[in-house]
Amino acid sequence: MSTAAKDLTTAEIAYSAINEAEKVEYISQIKEISNNAARNAEMSLFCRQPVEAEGILLQGGLIYRAIRLNIDLYKWNRALELAIKHKTHVDTVLAYRQRYLEDFGLQETDNVFVQYSKEISVDWTTIQNKISMELENERGK
Repeated sequence: MSTAAKDLTTAEIAYSAINEAEKVEYISQIKEISNNAARNAEMSLFCRQPVEAEGILLQGGLIYRAIRLNIDLYKWNRALELAIKHKTHVDTVLAYRQRYLEDFGLQETDNVFVQYSKEISVDWTTIQNKISMELENERGK
C-alpha cells in the first residue's frame, strides 16, 4: 500500500521488516533523487508501471531519462521514436542498440534502425558527454 501511495519511508520500513534488502536499497536510492519527476518515475517503475514512469519523465521534461528508460527495458523502437520526436539522443539509441546486438552476435534487421545507422554516426565520447550534460541539467531542475 505504501509503495502505491509513494510513501517511501513507510515502504522502506515495511520491506525492511520482511527482510527485502534489495527493495530497501532501491527505495533508499530513489529517496536520494533530487528531481521530483525523476523520483516519481522511479517509484512508478518500482510499482511495475513503466508507461506511467515514461509519462512522468516526459511531462517533467526529462527526455533523456525517458529514452534511457526504454533502452533499459529493451523497447528499442519506442526509444528511437522518442529520440526522433524530440530531436535528441538518436545517436545514443543507435549506439546502445548496436552494443546490444554485438553482445549477442546479432545483425540489425529493423529497417528503421538500419536507415538511421546509415545517416548518423556513433561516437561514444560524444554520447557520454551529452549524457553527462543531460544529468547535470537534470540536477538543476
